[in-house]
Amino acid sequence: MTTGIELLALARVQGGELAGTFGQGPEGDAARAAVVGALLTVRSDADAPVLRELTRLEIDSVRRTDDGCGDTLLACCWMLFLLGDVADSALIWEAKNLNFDTHCAVDSVFLVPRGIDATVEFATTHGLDDLASWAGNSIGDVEEHVTAWREAPYFDSVPQRPRPWTS
Repeated sequence: MTTGIELLALARVQGGELAGTFGQGPEGDAARAAVVGALLTVRSDADAPVLRELTRLEIDSVRRTDDGCGDTLLACCWMLFLLGDVADSALIWEAKNLNFDTHCAVDSVFLVPRGIDATVEFATTHGLDDLASWAGNSIGDVEEHVTAWREAPYFDSVPQRPRPWTS
């Protein structure tokens, strides 16, 4: 038996080179889900490279299978938002725009971790005109929504002691 925590330890050692271990196929899908589950309970800022790579792998999986938006991709986007790095808005934007399901499931607030102006500036500087346009046209009390997502118990039902994952 291998637990999500054990797989997370392996992912931390591998850093941003996870495709071989956590890539395509059912085994990769299950391993990524287990690692994301572990990150929901024991992540730190040092896990950012692992989280970004897991998000890329999830994006590739959804693109390959055209399988809507699962909890694994949603959790990755939420944790990237919580990191607060505006550069991650590009990766979240990519995830949000994969298909109709991801567009609906990945909350737009995840794109503005440091506010609308920061996202517009980042997107404009990096040639992400569609993201810059979207963020520039956002309306409503974004700060209220950002706070709500940061404090929301959305993933609180995740077991504190991850269940074993079998290979």
